[in-house]
Amino acid sequence: MAWILIAGLAILGSGVVWLGYSLVWGTPPSIHLAVERLALRMVLADPELLTQLGLLDNTPLDFHSGRLTDVSPRADVDRRRLDREGLALIRRYRPDRLAGQKWVTYHLMCWYFEQNLRSHRFDYHWAAGPVFMGPYPVNHVCGVQVDLVQFLSTYHKIRGRRSLRRYLHRIGQVGWKFAGLQAGLQARAAAGVIPPRFVLEKSLAQIDAFLAEPADASPLYTYVAEKMAESVRYSKRAQDRWGQRIVEAIEDQVKPAYRGLAGLLQTQLAQATEDEGVWKLPDGEAYYAFLLRHHTTTELSAEDIHQVGLDEVQRLNKAVQDILANLGLPSDAPGTQLKALREDPQYHFSGEGQCEGIIREYEAILDEVNQRMPELFTFGSLREIAVERLPEFKEPDSPIAYAQPPAMDGSRPGTLWLNLRDPSNIYRWGMRTLAYHEGIPGHVYQMAQAQKLRRLPIFRRTYFFNAYVEGWALYAEHLGWELGLEDAQSNLGRLQALLWRAARLVVDTGIHAMRWTRQQAIDYMLEVTGLPERDVITEVERYIVMPGQACAYYIGYLEMLSLRQKAQATLGDAFDIKAFHDVIINHGGLPLPLLEKVVNNYIDQAAGLVREVCDHF
Repeated sequence: MAWILIAGLAILGSGVVWLGYSLVWGTPPSIHLAVERLALRMVLADPELLTQLGLLDNTPLDFHSGRLTDVSPRADVDRRRLDREGLALIRRYRPDRLAGQKWVTYHLMCWYFEQNLRSHRFDYHWAAGPVFMGPYPVNHVCGVQVDLVQFLSTYHKIRGRRSLRRYLHRIGQVGWKFAGLQAGLQARAAAGVIPPRFVLEKSLAQIDAFLAEPADASPLYTYVAEKMAESVRYSKRAQDRWGQRIVEAIEDQVKPAYRGLAGLLQTQLAQATEDEGVWKLPDGEAYYAFLLRHHTTTELSAEDIHQVGLDEVQRLNKAVQDILANLGLPSDAPGTQLKALREDPQYHFSGEGQCEGIIREYEAILDEVNQRMPELFTFGSLREIAVERLPEFKEPDSPIAYAQPPAMDGSRPGTLWLNLRDPSNIYRWGMRTLAYHEGIPGHVYQMAQAQKLRRLPIFRRTYFFNAYVEGWALYAEHLGWELGLEDAQSNLGRLQALLWRAARLVVDTGIHAMRWTRQQAIDYMLEVTGLPERDVITEVERYIVMPGQACAYYIGYLEMLSLRQKAQATLGDAFDIKAFHDVIINHGGLPLPLLEKVVNNYIDQAAGLVREVCDHF
């Protein structure tokens, strides 16, 4: 009997060794385990992302929250190696032997890594994530110098002395991070890649404002001071002591790094031109085609997208004209009339507490629509969502609003961030559409539900392809209208927002493929949308530094609508809106061609042609 026990233990030991080898070095037995392994490598190389996910900070596994993410050319080399090895690992699995979600995972990860490898053709390409990318790591919209302050003053969790020490370690790494950043900027400049003049001027203005601010008024200090004051962990003496250390770190380590960056930008300013499109860059036409493919996940050309935009602007203008006529308002120039309505004082907030009133109104809109979610989703209502004002240092050059997903550990709710730099630009008939887009049932709702998909690898629960996530948010605006929550004027707000997104197709491709000037793009957007000039300027400048990203919204929206219309037409009375939304959300973010295959499979299943969703992939 002893030899049987020994043999059994030997076999068991061999199995454990094989499994360990497979999980760490070899081919894991499941493609989902392979994706988890690759995702671990990704986040290990990006400690800032790991903090944003909210999984491990201040736990025994917290090895990262005292470090910043490397943005040097060396980090680019590491990412290229990961992309090559990642694609090679995924391709070890045979798609004909995979079914259901594993089949979807195979094709999604192949698309992801292949697209990443395409980016390495362009040495000047910079990506801070699936959305924030382009040729300019320093810019006034989403540049490293702006987002670093936002990251440290929003995401780093302050819980006890250890978290404060790690915060100081991160501040101490700003010089190292910016040294790597400057090395990348110098390499780009040597290749002829320098941001447009206005981008450098606005980035320098941001840095000058940061340097001029006293250290104890900096968000890097006030954020921590507020967290300590809110906690019972810190005595007044401890708060003063830690606060002084942070002030000294800002003065001695952070500000010198920003001064050094400003010096380099001043040098590049003398070489900058007024040309704004990426057509001016080496191999710029191919680079823009790559960015359009990344953001739209389609093979549409710049010319195709430009024409779609022109056609949709014309169609939407007619819809706006019809509503204006029904309201008894002039309809011959829709953009002009939308502007007049936007400027009408009766639709604005005024007096003291203006900003607080706007926030409360958004909260009321979100509460109302949240109560209706059980009508559309099996997920039901969202447990929590926050509405916050954007930090003032980010307001001048940020969009009017954006969403932040909840932390995966539940420590931070999903948030709708509002840019209230000019409260008089907020008008009531445009608020519902924005709330639905960014909040419920848009970004925050969709991202919160995706995080709960425990059967999927964490990568698929947290990574969202731009056309999918932005297409969903525009579709969410449509759902708000279908629920009957909008009056005629709020419906004008919805159509104005669609006009704005359709005009983006025209403007983005106009700038980067057809050599439009910044002013030409601004004039077109103002004429078509009737939006505030300052908001339009911010938008156009964003398109310049994030080429192609603005095209994702409307292309994704058209696909979402098309897929739903196909399902309704095919299934008739058997169509279930909740089941359709389950299919869209329960697979996480997907490239649009893969989403179409998933929906087609759902239609076949609902029609009784296959046994279950994805069973015949």
